[in-house]
Amino acid sequence: MRKIKFRENGEEHNFWQNYTDLMSGFLIVFIIASLVAYNKYKGYVELYYGVGVTEANINDIVVNAKLYKQIKEFQEAQNQLQSKYFAYSSKYDRFECTVDVLFKPEDPVIPDVNKAELIAAGKELEGIIKKFVTTTDVAFKVVIEGRAAQKFGTNPDLAHRSYAETLSYNRARNLKNLWLDNGILTNIESLHGEIFVSGSGYGGQGRHTHKTDPNSKDPEGLNKTFIIQIVPYITYDKK
Repeated sequence: MRKIKFRENGEEHNFWQNYTDLMSGFLIVFIIASLVAYNKYKGYVELYYGVGVTEANINDIVVNAKLYKQIKEFQEAQNQLQSKYFAYSSKYDRFECTVDVLFKPEDPVIPDVNKAELIAAGKELEGIIKKFVTTTDVAFKVVIEGRAAQKFGTNPDLAHRSYAETLSYNRARNLKNLWLDNGILTNIESLHGEIFVSGSGYGGQGRHTHKTDPNSKDPEGLNKTFIIQIVPYITYDKK
């Protein structure tokens, strides 16, 4: 093989000398980049140690970050879900049943006209849970919150408030029993979930009032109902 030479202005240049100069330049760039990367790494290490992140607990932090991401994905799925009987309320940050149920005054019995829709809503709720619960690290609570309507212009005493809480609890309990009697959510524990029944009486976030429903003749009367919510949470057990 002939030796490759380059001529310029009468001078002779060797190919390998130019190659060595090129590699030397790459080495200098590599060293500078390594120093910059190390400096940033050192800064991150100091930052993490400053907020309590060490080798001893880094694994827990990584695991919890993964679970937090799963929770956010579950919540985002709720926000985007198009459902016949459930809808996401961005105002109150909750997933609510849209079946319009109004009890008779001081009556906890579910009206017959609403039972078929509530059974269908329960079956849909069970399908939603099965669709989005994909890991044992994420569990959920189904909260059935019964409510009661306060007579306009009254200021009930403690005894009557206690009665309203009992009345609203019985309304929520009757819905749970309606679902269980129809085979809905009977195995909720196997889906990593629980059903909670509560009665908020005259309380509860997002109640109907003259301020929230200015066009209604009796907005307080719309509170003779219940709110159904799905609440996901992390069940990571540190070992």
